[in-house]
Amino acid sequence: MKFFGREQEIQTLQRQLELCKKRSCARMVVVTGRRRVGKTTLILKALGSLGTPFVYCFVPRIAVEHDLAAQIIGALAGQLDIRFPPSLTSMAETVGYVLELSKKQPIVLVIDECQDIDAFSPGFWSALQKIWDLGKNGAKLLLVMSGSLQSSLERIFGSQSEPLYGRCDVLMTLQPFSTSTLIEIFAAEDAGAQPADLLLLYALTGGVARYVEYFVENEALRQQAMLQLVFSNQGSWFQAEGHWMLAHDFRVTSGIYLEILQKIANGATKRSEIQDGITQDVSSYLKRLEELFGIVSRISPLMSENRPRIVRYHIADPYFRFWLRFISPLQMQALSQASLWPRMLTLVQNALPAFLGRTLEQWFVRRTMESGNWDQAGGWWDKKGQNEIDLAAVNAQDQKLRIAEVKINPKKGNLPLLRRKAEAFIDANKLQKYAVELKILSLDNMLD
Repeated sequence: MKFFGREQEIQTLQRQLELCKKRSCARMVVVTGRRRVGKTTLILKALGSLGTPFVYCFVPRIAVEHDLAAQIIGALAGQLDIRFPPSLTSMAETVGYVLELSKKQPIVLVIDECQDIDAFSPGFWSALQKIWDLGKNGAKLLLVMSGSLQSSLERIFGSQSEPLYGRCDVLMTLQPFSTSTLIEIFAAEDAGAQPADLLLLYALTGGVARYVEYFVENEALRQQAMLQLVFSNQGSWFQAEGHWMLAHDFRVTSGIYLEILQKIANGATKRSEIQDGITQDVSSYLKRLEELFGIVSRISPLMSENRPRIVRYHIADPYFRFWLRFISPLQMQALSQASLWPRMLTLVQNALPAFLGRTLEQWFVRRTMESGNWDQAGGWWDKKGQNEIDLAAVNAQDQKLRIAEVKINPKKGNLPLLRRKAEAFIDANKLQKYAVELKILSLDNMLD
């Protein structure tokens, strides 16, 4: 798949290298985001072909430190024609050596999955702080630290108690493709595809670059082709991805985590519903799933963020939402092991319409915010559960509201009922002076 989007991110990275050269002072950039979102591809695209010596070092979870140091030095020796490179065994010393080399010419050094250095060199960050502070002036090194475990990188570079606090010049969190980029990819790769196909692609991938590429490279961008790819022997990588990420990225080993996630994916949104049937208190597990792993999010009714009793939980990542609902349940795993793909497809297709209805709501919330015309957008419900709105958007400056009902089939929309719900929302939030736009949104509006 060709490269799509990321123009602002590319400009940011190239600007940091430009500043290194112009000001003769090393700069540190941190790039984070969930696995498969395209961090490495972005870095290579932005910095790998500019003519500046470029070294990429991937840190495996199980590694020997002196091997990584030798890899970096060896790559630089080849590019800079260093006849007698030093034999260093420490990663921090190696970065210091590269800093010194960059005083003669600009260098880009990328350390990917840098958070895993903790596993074999816990003193690396403190040592790097001293080396960086003493050596960055006069150097023209762009040090790019990349990693998938966002909470770890935010701690390493953003916590005041950590040695590298304040050293990062740019902390970039790479997001999945925007809805506009997904539409662009869809139009470029399969001009005949329909909005229903785009909706399923979004449900399967959430715009995560590697997952989108998976369906593009397999020429599966129509609903039936996508489902037949996932639920077949060819789909083993996609099926296994969720297990791999939980075990390796998030290190979620307790069965309680998976039970909680499974419940939320199947419609349990209140804490009491999630707790039901689980003997241990789920509060600490939910907190870790939300704050440490980022798999679960708490959502509040729009403009009601300070009312914890009406909070709902949902799976934040669309891929995990699909995986937990249709791939990881024991029944589906048993069918997969027996290669009973037609039976799996039947079960999925029967449950898919309701599942995609919620996905379509998420699409419109995201697309509304990406338009830049609204301050806030999201769902809304009252504390009694009598009124619920799929999409409410607020523009405070222009005093405008958009209230929408989202339906796969627009004929099922109920405008009079939506008007009554809008009145309840306006009364609850004292927005009587706002101009209100009521809409029924459906598949037909996905590209608007």
